[in-house]
Order: sequence, then structure tokens, then C-alpha cells
Amino acid sequence: MKFMYVVRVKDSAYALGPQKQKEIMDALAQHHAKLTKEGKLKGVYMFGNMKGAMALYDLNSPEDLMRLAESPMFPFVDAEITPLVDMDVVRKAQAKK
Repeated sequence: MKFMYVVRVKDSAYALGPQKQKEIMDALAQHHAKLTKEGKLKGVYMFGNMKGAMALYDLNSPEDLMRLAESPMFPFVDAEITPLVDMDVVRKAQAKK
């Protein structure tokens, strides 16, 4: 199932020193690379103000969904996860009415 994962960076992230911020971003890049290789992460898009991002995931289980909290940035963001439904599925459901 597809999910939209929206994060907004907390002020506490900006209070970290530059070296710690770099360490977290490097770890995040590795985390994203792993999920992309597994076929779970489909894309990441930064907001223009650089204070948040949106990612698209295609996950197979509730456990996969819970693994999103393993992100190195998770303690420093407010996250919102929204399930997505393909338009074909919506159209088929509407056609049955």
C-alpha cells in the first residue's frame, strides 16, 4: 500500500551543532538508500522553505509502516502519515455503486 509521509522539522534540529546535523543527514541518506533498494521508498521531495519534506512509500505490512520511525531524523520532526489510494481503485469502487 502506498503512503505519503510528511515531516516538518522541529526547532530542536536547528539547535544541533553543524557536525551533528551532518552526521544525521549522512545517516538519513544511508537509510533512504536502503529503503529505496528494498523498493519501499519511491521518492523524497524537500519543501521549498527547507523546513520539511514529503516522501512516497510503497509498503507491504504494518511492520514496514512502523519502521518509518527508524529514520535518524525521526526525533527531530513532526510526522504525518497518510495512506494513498490509486485512482483506478476509486473509480472501480464508484462504478459498483
